[in-house]
Amino acid sequence: FFVSLPVVQPHRILNSFKALVLWLSMAAARRGFGAIRLTFPGIRRCSSQSGARILKSDERDIVFHFAVEEYFMNSAKITAPMMYLWRPDPVVTIGRHQNPWKECKLSDLQADGIQLNRRRSGGGCVWQDPGCSVFTFISPSDQFNIDKNLDIVLGALRRCGITGEKKGRNDMTFEGKKISGSAFRHVPDRKVSLHHGTILVNTAMTELQKYLTPDKRKLQAKGIASVGARVMNLVEQFPDFDHERLCDALEKEFREVHGLTLEGTPLEVIHADAPLTKEPGFQAVFDELNSDDWRLGRTPDFSHKMETRIDGIGVLDVQLNVVHGKIEDAVIFSDALFPEVISEATEVLKGVDYGGKTIRRALVSLQPHFTETGPRALLEALTNWLVAEVED
Repeated sequence: FFVSLPVVQPHRILNSFKALVLWLSMAAARRGFGAIRLTFPGIRRCSSQSGARILKSDERDIVFHFAVEEYFMNSAKITAPMMYLWRPDPVVTIGRHQNPWKECKLSDLQADGIQLNRRRSGGGCVWQDPGCSVFTFISPSDQFNIDKNLDIVLGALRRCGITGEKKGRNDMTFEGKKISGSAFRHVPDRKVSLHHGTILVNTAMTELQKYLTPDKRKLQAKGIASVGARVMNLVEQFPDFDHERLCDALEKEFREVHGLTLEGTPLEVIHADAPLTKEPGFQAVFDELNSDDWRLGRTPDFSHKMETRIDGIGVLDVQLNVVHGKIEDAVIFSDALFPEVISEATEVLKGVDYGGKTIRRALVSLQPHFTETGPRALLEALTNWLVAEVED
């Protein structure tokens, strides 16, 4: 006795089918049929056996969390989606290719003992503290889906009575104000992708405005006067909302979406002395992310400095050191969401004859490396703008 159903989303209706299976089993037994098998064409259910994982940590060192992310991105075997939940002590983090001297007030940070760290993902400058919860999704690149990840977060918020909305590619809002931002990273040779983002639960907004120096072109383009005018803490509207409640809702929503059970996929708690922290790869990246060289980057003697903001792309700040007609060194600061494009563009420009045609030729050579819409659009925008600036 077989029942075949059309293609559906089983994570939303599995519980309802338990009753259906029981009823059909009893009916089949009364009529003398054999065992019942329900089939769902085209559906594959994630389970603990497939490698899906849910992790959480109460550690507050943001470098620890970045090192955990890097461990999973570069060393661990990733066969299915995983979610990692955490929050840091007060810290300012900048994107992989941002200029720390332009993005924040370093002297104030140093005077107040606030840490500055650089992510390996793209995106902009962010103030984070224990009132800013963080979610990290890591999965094989062929299963990576930003919209699905954001839907999980929005579903978790709905479980808490909060109706958020997606805005653009990487933000979430509540009643028009930003409550979440995201950044992304891909490791092509391992075919692993990362999406991490923040939820403003009860962060110190005064500190956010004190330490950050946002690009005025971003604010003008959005028609706003300050960072504080466009963001909000969820506790302003939902006083009982907190980090633990959010984590509990995210865990439940992730399980439901991926068809996981509590017994089959238990919550894993990551401590500072967890086995993965003893791995050589973890310690090496932890030390690197803590170094001043990584945090502050290099500042060559620039002979040509160009800046712009391109709608839908982000801010581009290119600084070239030209010696004897050749680009001896290049630095590109950007909050664009595809750091791999910025990294490869920076390298390919070194040693190139200074001029529009040669710069275009160098950047166009990268096109076969970036075939997806987002990275390709960033590369084309960077190429056209930089060539125009140099030829101007």
